[in-house]
Amino acid sequence: MTGLSLELPEDLSDSLADLAKANGQSASYLAMDVLRDYIEHEKTLTLQIEQAVAQADQGKFASDEQVAAMRARRWSRNAG
Repeated sequence: MTGLSLELPEDLSDSLADLAKANGQSASYLAMDVLRDYIEHEKTLTLQIEQAVAQADQGKFASDEQVAAMRARRWSRNAG
């Protein structure tokens, strides 16, 4: 495993330590876990963006009806 040193603001360091303690983990393990999740999320998001750009380059766009239906679904979920 490779080491990494970070300078954290005191409030973030304290929050990390508190959360790690509450979960019975070390701060290093929790930070590694959070970083792993963030990197995976960003990789997935980047891939989705690349795919959307490729589709747009091919002229594939959602119709006005598809966009309206998606908005209606999202607004109905957020309304309740």
